[in-house]
Amino acid sequence: MSDITLWKPEPDILIHQALGKAGEEAGELATILFRCLIQGLDASEPVTGEPNRRSLFDEIADVLAATQWLRDLIGDEFDQARFDRKLAGFRRWQAMLEEDAGLGHCDICAKPIHADDICSTDIELGICHAACLEGSPTVDLETGEPTAGKIDTYRYGDIASPVGRTEGGAHV
Repeated sequence: MSDITLWKPEPDILIHQALGKAGEEAGELATILFRCLIQGLDASEPVTGEPNRRSLFDEIADVLAATQWLRDLIGDEFDQARFDRKLAGFRRWQAMLEEDAGLGHCDICAKPIHADDICSTDIELGICHAACLEGSPTVDLETGEPTAGKIDTYRYGDIASPVGRTEGGAHV
């Protein structure tokens, strides 16, 4: 019995390099993810001053490019159904975490809705960021008929006590 597992590296040089590059980029993404956790997403790298948020999105782009190159080389067997299931699971998890934190989320942009956010109510989606609903048609809540009027907006933190909100239109 051997103390090590015997193996040989990937023999195709292009695939070998693409695998290595994808791994390298994934490692760089992991590094900035941990930096964002430790220092904060909106902080900056202490030595260079580069914003963590910008570094995060640079590394996400690098990982996406490296994995696309790898997919192009080895034949794309991307499982869209798995991706969709995983993303739906992450969004369910997000909703659970937001609920535990007392936050809602916008069904249009999927971002949390915070107390100071300006919101509006969509007749089908519920509470959303008002900016996400910009340009959508509005209806009279009493009749369901389209209106040319503006919809009501409100500060999300005020919905527990809707005093001062006017009756009016909602997005459809």
